Amino acid sequence: MQKVKITVEVDGEVVEQVVEQVDGTLEQREEKIDALTRQLAAKTLQASVDRVAVPRPLFRRRGETSDTKDSKQEH
Repeated sequence: MQKVKITVEVDGEVVEQVVEQVDGTLEQREEKIDALTRQLAAKTLQASVDRVAVPRPLFRRRGETSDTKDSKQEH
């Protein structure tokens, strides 16, 4: 039996940590660790997305036909 510890940090902050006892054949251990890694990948992506600043609004406005037009005044 092995103790596997996976720690995920985003910008130096721990966002997820998993400690799991893994046993079985080498192939079974590999499969269990691979499954843990895939689960953490989704959490890591979400943590990264959560730390991105809210995007600024576009400097364009919608036209009457829902096409976008430049925000410059038309003369």
